[in-house]
Amino acid sequence: MKIGIVGRPQVGKTTVFNTLAESNAEIGGYTTRGQVNLSTAHIPDERLEKLSEILPSEKMTPATIDYVDVAGVTKSDVEQAELDSGTLAALRTVDALAHVVRLFEDASVPHVDGSVDAARDIQSVSLEFAFADLQIVEGRLTRLRKQYQSQKLPEQQSEIRLLEVCQQTLEEGKPLRLLNLSANEEKLIRGYGFLTQKPLLLVCNISETQLEAAEDILEDFREYEATPQTAVIVLAAQLEMELSQLDTADAEVFMEELGLRESALERFIQTSYQLLGLLTFFTINATESRAWTLPKGQTAVDAAGRIHTDFANAFIRSETINWSDLIACNSYPEARNRGLLRSEGKTYQVQEGDVLLILANPTN
Repeated sequence: MKIGIVGRPQVGKTTVFNTLAESNAEIGGYTTRGQVNLSTAHIPDERLEKLSEILPSEKMTPATIDYVDVAGVTKSDVEQAELDSGTLAALRTVDALAHVVRLFEDASVPHVDGSVDAARDIQSVSLEFAFADLQIVEGRLTRLRKQYQSQKLPEQQSEIRLLEVCQQTLEEGKPLRLLNLSANEEKLIRGYGFLTQKPLLLVCNISETQLEAAEDILEDFREYEATPQTAVIVLAAQLEMELSQLDTADAEVFMEELGLRESALERFIQTSYQLLGLLTFFTINATESRAWTLPKGQTAVDAAGRIHTDFANAFIRSETINWSDLIACNSYPEARNRGLLRSEGKTYQVQEGDVLLILANPTN
């Protein structure tokens, strides 16, 4: 899973990046065009740790998230309808966008537009991404129409019609995630990496003094969730970055004093998984205990393919058990004795927290 962190300058984008990625990227005045911060973060998961305790392995490998932090979208970007190629290239490949929106007031960090206005900033970035997508659509339409005049291929006509719908949507200032596309239509335009088609997580960045009002602030932004594939969370990025730099014991004490039930990282991950329709499954053996990410609705064969393509091609069955049942049994033999270890075939849809033992024919 790869998430791009976007927003206006001076909104706390890179502070959020540092919190999530446990990084130390430079903050303050970070608006260099084309500059990109990249980091891979391990996803903390107590389930994996507990499984590793009862079934010791040589190593434990958590699931990961790749974070991409790009320069802030400036007023000139919006007015000229042009993001730099480096920023676009970095964002086209991500699975979702996390748009950091500034709600905090700080005289020492003036807003680039002179005032804090979340609705204005959301609209500015949304329009910029719509302009960027529109340029791709118009360029592709021009080429396709010329090709269709001489070749008359049905697939060209289908793509032209779909791109014309995309063009109209974008010209109206609307994101492509509003479109209800079929699986075939999704496939037709998947390679373009349209920014406004990507799932969007609005990250409302508040100050520590606004923590008590966090729930009210969240409710104020719920209207954005009416748009498909859009979610909202509220966090105090500066505070969360400071928490992330403490050891676990000190961080827990500090969070308790502040009345925080969970860290921003936990909330961000949970919401991201929900937004992208992902789940976690586990594989446990003497060599490695590992957490894997898989889209909801995919099968045991798909899970086998995530582990290794040979496992999918030679799949026989999967011995499957929920992680909590395996913990309760304390071993695979006891799980078999209790009838909790199930044999599942190719069509089995993997569930959140499944532990899978893939059985496959040996390769030649």
